[in-house]
Amino acid sequence: MSAPRTKDLVRAVAGHGWPVLVAQLATMSTTVVDTVVAGRSGTLDLAAVGIGAGIYVSVMLAFAGIVQGLTPIAAQHFGARRFDQLASSFQQALWLALLLAGVGMALLWWPDWILRLSSMSAEVELRTRAYLDVLAFALPGTLVYRACGGMLNAIGRPRMLMFFGLANASVHILLAPALAFGWLGHAPRGAQGCAASAAFIISVLAVCSLVYLHRSTHSRQLALLRHWQAPQLRRMGELLRVGLPIGMSAFVEMTSFALIALLVAPLGAEAAGAHRVVGSFAGICYMLPLSVSIATLALVGQAAGAQDWARVRKTARAGILIGVVASSLLGLALWLSGEALVRAYTPDPQVQSLAIALVWLIAFYQLFDAVQTVAAQALRGLKITAVPMLVHVFCFWVIGLAGGWWLCFHGLAAVGVTPLGLGGFWWAATLSTIVASVAFFGLLRHHLRRLGHEAT
Repeated sequence: MSAPRTKDLVRAVAGHGWPVLVAQLATMSTTVVDTVVAGRSGTLDLAAVGIGAGIYVSVMLAFAGIVQGLTPIAAQHFGARRFDQLASSFQQALWLALLLAGVGMALLWWPDWILRLSSMSAEVELRTRAYLDVLAFALPGTLVYRACGGMLNAIGRPRMLMFFGLANASVHILLAPALAFGWLGHAPRGAQGCAASAAFIISVLAVCSLVYLHRSTHSRQLALLRHWQAPQLRRMGELLRVGLPIGMSAFVEMTSFALIALLVAPLGAEAAGAHRVVGSFAGICYMLPLSVSIATLALVGQAAGAQDWARVRKTARAGILIGVVASSLLGLALWLSGEALVRAYTPDPQVQSLAIALVWLIAFYQLFDAVQTVAAQALRGLKITAVPMLVHVFCFWVIGLAGGWWLCFHGLAAVGVTPLGLGGFWWAATLSTIVASVAFFGLLRHHLRRLGHEAT
């Protein structure tokens, strides 16, 4: 077997990654739409979306991470040409998605488990609960759609995710403001209108993605939905073994940001709104390394299934190279245009002032975010998920969240640093990302070296 050329693998990662990037940006644009629409509806609606969306995304990504344990499993089956195993793994992932959706909806309908962490005003809490009541209906469709997306990535069909993502964005940009502002002749729904739009569209996309996987020319021969199987403990056990640490990592990473919205609520609606704006920038920027990392995971998984260890190593390196270069350029662009972007998000001068002061931090840590994101996903492609989960817990909960809380409300008196307010959380988030990038790069390098020794 001839050794793969790095140039070819860079092309392969980029070719797989760019449709994923378009899909991710299109999906992320719905969050931007919600932020802008809620901001125009009022500061209370903006705060409710900032807090409620953070809670929803934390729950959703934790469960979606478990479901997407399917991706490395399916990618390795595909790389090893074990096509007969794909249908069983996919169907068990769908069963798991529906089970987790029921649990997640209950958590969103009764959110006291997390809202009690904050002393937000009664008005903000009331709107947050109303927002979550509606948004909970998006969870079943989201988890089914994520399972379908995981399969599409595993078998090398990411372009359909791009088309689905663009359809999602196109409809939401019209439907969300129509429901929020009452353009259809009903009373304005504010944040609830954004939630209703999201729930309706993702449910339709879930059905469309299932139909595509069942009927398309490329995937029909895989018989993914024929001969439907009842839940199987062995198959679900494999999904949980790989997926639970991924889900926990996703939960840790997202809650380290989402909980900031709750913890800064005592600072006022302006701080919560500024966190929402800055968090939106961070989320949009994250789509770039995430898309590269998803492509890297799929291609590393396929190479591992084929036991082509030279390709595994070079694919992982190609993914990190692309991620670092692209994210560094994106960080520079954000640094140059951050103030104008903040002013476009919200007319509130206090929210603007708080957000503008933090944009440069988001720009700075893009390089480190790319390294930790791509390296972590490359490890997942090898079905190494437990130790990366522990790294995520330490970096994002201990350094990022706990450290951020201390800097926000206490500062560092020993070195003359007074309480930093909202900025304390983002300083700690930057430090946590840098530490995570070093840890994941070292962990990936260790495993790649071990694979090289085993291959010889």
